[in-house]
Amino acid sequence: MIETSQATDFKAALLADGFTGDLVVATDPEYQASLLRFAKNAQRNAAMVAFVKSAEDVSKVITLVNARSTGPGSIHVAVRGGGHSTSGSSSSEGGIVIDLSRYLNTARVDQERQLGYVGGGANWAAVDKEAIKYGLATTGGTVNHTGVGGLSLGGGLGWLMGEHGMTIDNILQVTLVTSDGSILTVNSTSHPDLYWGIRGGGPNFGCVTEFVFQLYPQRPTVFAGPLVFPPPLLPTVMDAVHEWYAGASEKEAAVVAMTSKGSTGTPLVIAIVFYNGDEEEGRKRFSKLLSLGPIVDGTRMIPYEALNSLQNGTAPYGGNYHLSGTVRGERGIKAETAIQLFDQLVEIASAPGECATDGVPVMAVVWEFFHLKKAASVASDATAYRMRVAHPASPIMIAWQTDGPEATKDAKNRILQLKQRLDEGLKDSFGGGRGKDDTGYGNYEMGNPQATDAAAPLYGENYPRLQELKAKYDPAMMFRSWYPIQPTRVVT
Repeated sequence: MIETSQATDFKAALLADGFTGDLVVATDPEYQASLLRFAKNAQRNAAMVAFVKSAEDVSKVITLVNARSTGPGSIHVAVRGGGHSTSGSSSSEGGIVIDLSRYLNTARVDQERQLGYVGGGANWAAVDKEAIKYGLATTGGTVNHTGVGGLSLGGGLGWLMGEHGMTIDNILQVTLVTSDGSILTVNSTSHPDLYWGIRGGGPNFGCVTEFVFQLYPQRPTVFAGPLVFPPPLLPTVMDAVHEWYAGASEKEAAVVAMTSKGSTGTPLVIAIVFYNGDEEEGRKRFSKLLSLGPIVDGTRMIPYEALNSLQNGTAPYGGNYHLSGTVRGERGIKAETAIQLFDQLVEIASAPGECATDGVPVMAVVWEFFHLKKAASVASDATAYRMRVAHPASPIMIAWQTDGPEATKDAKNRILQLKQRLDEGLKDSFGGGRGKDDTGYGNYEMGNPQATDAAAPLYGENYPRLQELKAKYDPAMMFRSWYPIQPTRVVT
């Protein structure tokens, strides 16, 4: 913990050292605004927020932390890119936040080489909008106010992964500031060990101030949009989706959400479909689903850059949210299981409790249907991210109105209840049984991402190598806010 007087001293020391960005402490007028996050419950009271303008600014902050530290971990450091974590991984209670979002938030494109240069504090809207000006795109999630940094370093699932693989498969280079203040260019030939580690290892090895992504030719418009169904049609919807998915091409994807409260104020089933092509062919691909009589059909040709905004309205910035997830097997979800799980979802969301005092919370389970062949073509040990042949991810989310720690605790308990029921209900979907690789997708914050023992099961057989990297580049665990990797040699 850093006291207010110490934070003021930190600020003065950084300015004297030539820090070029903005430094905000508790006595400054913009302090409360500097703490805002996507999830209100993920906000923490930092001693100082450093809005950096460059990798050199980041290095100055880290160097001062090392100089003023009274021992390993005595000053907590968090890095904020998009601030999208619901667990608080981008926030710090009484420590220092290195905030990339104010100044390092843009994207530029080298059209000839098909490369995207993206600031570590950018969100995916900036990337999508800039790249498509040149007829280019890359895999970048499904919600465009998500930060580039967190999604990319944790893996990166998205609409285009069928054609281009995961986001980490398209990281060509990063600029990384490590725990000793060094500014490194990391790619396949420069610090290749770190290049392996940052692709899935999250922020464990430092602060990324710039990404270089491979971009690909992308048509300007795509066929996409939501289809809304009443709950009784869920089994039929799932049957239609499974039939489509069995023959889906790499240009197609869909997500199906069961929500306890949709736009009608009642439980709904929402399917968002995507085809990277024209409307006529898109309607053919999803003909069975379209024929089921949705109460809302929002499918149409849309600008590519609008694709990642289709789900934005389901979770607007600044609410109380908690995210987790599970995985489902290759056999899909039985009709009777789907409706049973939907009933349990509504039951858990409707129960009285601390997070329901200002209105009934909204819960949702999302079944993702992305084409996985391209991602699975990469070996599980080729990057730190290993779950190449694991089963599709299914995020679980809750949104609620009541502020405070007790409401947050209640919300997390509801997610845990639902996850347990989902895991039980999905047992039959695994043909060969749930395997060791089916630990889930780290960016969906399985369990507690800040727990000291969270990283080992996530990384599995890749964990020992990551521990060696941690010992080399961050032995004192300065960066420990997200699935903290325990170094093989701990500094005391």
